[in-house]
Amino acid sequence: MTSNRSRRLLLPLAGLLLAGCGSSVIKESSPPISKTIGKMDRPSEEVLPIIRSEPVARDAEAAAENYRRLLELAPDVETRNEAQRRLADLQVQIQDSRGATEESEKSLQEAISLYNKLLYADPNSDDNDRIFYQLARAQQNIGETEAAIDTLKRLTDRHPNSDLAGDARFRRAELLFYLGRYAEAESDYRVVMDLKDATPFFEPAQYKYGWTQYKQSKYEDAVGTFFDILDRELPTGELLEPEPALAQVDVADADMVRDSLRVITLALATLGGGPALNDYLQAHGDVRFHPLLYVALGEAMRDKERYTDAAGAYAAFISRYGSSPLAPGFQSRIIAVYEDAGFGDLVIEEKQRYATVYDPDAAYWAGAAPTDAVMAELRTHMDDLARHHHARAQQAAEDADPTARRADFLVAARWYRRIIELFPQDEKLAEVNFLLGDALLDGGRTLEAAQEYARTGYDYEGFARAGEAAYASVLAYARHAGEVDAAQRPQALRTAVDAAIRLADSFPAHEHKLAVLTQATQDLYELEAYDEAITIASRVLDAQPPADATLRRIAWSVTGDAHFAEDRFAEAESAFSEELRLTPAQAAERAEITEQLAISVYRQGEAAREADDLKTAAFHFLRIGELAPASGIRATAEYDGAAALIALEDWPAAARVLEGFRQRFPGHALEADVDKKLAVAYQSDGRPLDAARAYLRIAGRDSESVDVRREAAWLAATLFDEGEAADDAAGAYARYVETYPRPLERALEARSRLVDYARASGNATQLNFWLQALVDADSAAGTERSNRSRSLAAEASLELGRMAARDVARLRLSLPIENSLPRKQQAMQEAIRWLDRAAGYGFAETTTAATFELGEVYREFGRALMSSERPRDLDGLALEQYELLLEEQAYPFEEQAIETHEANLQRLRSDLYDEWIARSAATLADMVPARYGKREQGEDRYEALD
Repeated sequence: MTSNRSRRLLLPLAGLLLAGCGSSVIKESSPPISKTIGKMDRPSEEVLPIIRSEPVARDAEAAAENYRRLLELAPDVETRNEAQRRLADLQVQIQDSRGATEESEKSLQEAISLYNKLLYADPNSDDNDRIFYQLARAQQNIGETEAAIDTLKRLTDRHPNSDLAGDARFRRAELLFYLGRYAEAESDYRVVMDLKDATPFFEPAQYKYGWTQYKQSKYEDAVGTFFDILDRELPTGELLEPEPALAQVDVADADMVRDSLRVITLALATLGGGPALNDYLQAHGDVRFHPLLYVALGEAMRDKERYTDAAGAYAAFISRYGSSPLAPGFQSRIIAVYEDAGFGDLVIEEKQRYATVYDPDAAYWAGAAPTDAVMAELRTHMDDLARHHHARAQQAAEDADPTARRADFLVAARWYRRIIELFPQDEKLAEVNFLLGDALLDGGRTLEAAQEYARTGYDYEGFARAGEAAYASVLAYARHAGEVDAAQRPQALRTAVDAAIRLADSFPAHEHKLAVLTQATQDLYELEAYDEAITIASRVLDAQPPADATLRRIAWSVTGDAHFAEDRFAEAESAFSEELRLTPAQAAERAEITEQLAISVYRQGEAAREADDLKTAAFHFLRIGELAPASGIRATAEYDGAAALIALEDWPAAARVLEGFRQRFPGHALEADVDKKLAVAYQSDGRPLDAARAYLRIAGRDSESVDVRREAAWLAATLFDEGEAADDAAGAYARYVETYPRPLERALEARSRLVDYARASGNATQLNFWLQALVDADSAAGTERSNRSRSLAAEASLELGRMAARDVARLRLSLPIENSLPRKQQAMQEAIRWLDRAAGYGFAETTTAATFELGEVYREFGRALMSSERPRDLDGLALEQYELLLEEQAYPFEEQAIETHEANLQRLRSDLYDEWIARSAATLADMVPARYGKREQGEDRYEALD
């Protein structure tokens, strides 16, 4: 068997034609491959071309002319037939070389006629196979394709063993292909292929055979045919990229092989792309160049911008050959396709697949080490994945699902972390570690973020952003402390403090060093590590250049709080004073700082008080007013300062402080106690009126108990009394009686003083009111009635009687007597009622006085009758009779007066003798001188009473 290359060089000879003394070779050849391939999806261009002969020498044309002349001579049959055949062959050759013209068509028709005559003349000649061949050629050249097809069929049917049979079959198949009669063409191509090495047309026939299958939609059959071509023509060894493989194919076959590969991709695309290729190989077995097929199929889809199908072709390889060393490369091709297409989400999805499937720990490697190429790809893809998820989370809208955003951040963190694990020597590892911290922080893993920031800041020597990372760790630890529950917070704060101190020690020039130290002091204070807080605060306060005012103020604040917590109140005061000095005048926090300062001073006062150093205690308490006049504790401090002064019996100073308290803090909760202390100070300082006013305020305060108010009201009245403030005292007593009628005894004393003040003021109405009030109080006393209440009531009744008696005496009986007499009688009855009541209490001193006054009332009334105005129209006898009538009316009253005074004298028998008995005796001596006027007081007088 000859080689493929040898077969391609053998061209069949259609015959040798001799003309005259020379010869000419008519070369028959298969249609060049370059003429039969190209745009194979457009079969209208796939024709069996007319083969152009070499330019015919002029001796050929001369030979043709000679044959014509020979025929004109009517030679014998054998010569004629040979001349006709040679003339026809020359005509075909000549016209073939000249191209289609009217003259050439005429010549070809002449040739066809000659061939037909020859066939007709000797239909069974063994040489007719060459005549049929040339006839078909002439018919093809003249455009009679169907006739050429039939002629070639006659050739193969009648001369199946002819040397030209294979050529004829091939040419007939080509013409059928041209006409789109693919099934018939397929059959003829198959016959040619079956000849194998016996025909030089095996390879083009095989190639066109595959095309007929493709044109008939026999895609799997076509694929198999073209696979055979590729298997024969492609170079040996591993084949992946189409172009390098095709470049190694013989130049003569390159186009055919290229198109064979292209038809395969077209067929597979129609069958379903990559999955179809998998199915084919599954059914028919692998081919040595299968990687190249997947690549070619993917590139074909990619060129047509069928990006998903292209990716599917690459993915099909991975699906079938997942463990192949080429699998990672195919996954990279998928990524590249989607990148070209601009399918961002799919790019990320496939990068993630790559990073997952070809991770060094993945099952793909089965314990083997990944290649450098794969590791390089992994580094790129992992970085892209991390940054994609990181950016997507950062760019999410504010109203986006926070859970989804955190999830994206954590996905980014996972990829950053894997880069760090897989590429420990990566020159950008510190930056990746920094990004890992960012992603963890935004993903809610605050503590992990802090740890990664710290690793970034301290574990990568020479990292330009180390200080920034260290600062981020401090902030993250601080945030973590704010996120944990109360039980975990102390440990979290301690970690945050350590991170801050580490930054300050490691980066002494860090722009945030003092800020983080300041925060550390606050955290230490919360941890109750007071001395350590003071130490760290001192680093802020002693810094050079100095820290800004805000940080210094905070440092002083923590220092003050820490000293305060350790009961070092003087040091706390000093620190708070510095803090206040650094606080802007309009700052809202000034009030709080002032309060802290005041409390520090106050605590110093308390400490002195507990040590019984009341003078120092008072000093501290009272200096708060100067140091922090607006502080909330000032009122308490001044109260306590006054209390200390009272304990020291410094009454004037205590009073001044308490007076100031009342002025500055009206309505304060301590105001009541201040008044009590102030009252005591006033009393102790000899200021009864001021004390009285203080007690009066206490008495009027509803917040006090009834007992306190009652006692204060009484003290107010008595102190006004003591201070000789009559009106104030009277008012105070009156309010007391009205408000506190019980207990009776003190109320009676109040009424008694009110009687005194009314009497002293000459206000008869008030005097009458309070005297009756004494009497009424005793009457209503019930079980509280006492000798004192009865005594006061008796005295009040006596005085009321006397007042009524004076009213009787003031009323003159004037004309008309019927008008003045009833008023005087009524006044006398009132006097008698009160005097009888006074005598009825049974007290000797009031009884004798009342009896005397009663006698005088009777006596005065009798006298009034006698001295009453006489009618002016009475004369002598009438006047005398009127006088007698008056004497008759006056006599009973005079007798009643004598009896009343005598009743007083009767008390002498009881060994009772006082002024009023003596006065009654004197009165009787005046009224009844015969009986009482000549005897001295003694036994004789007792006898006169019998």
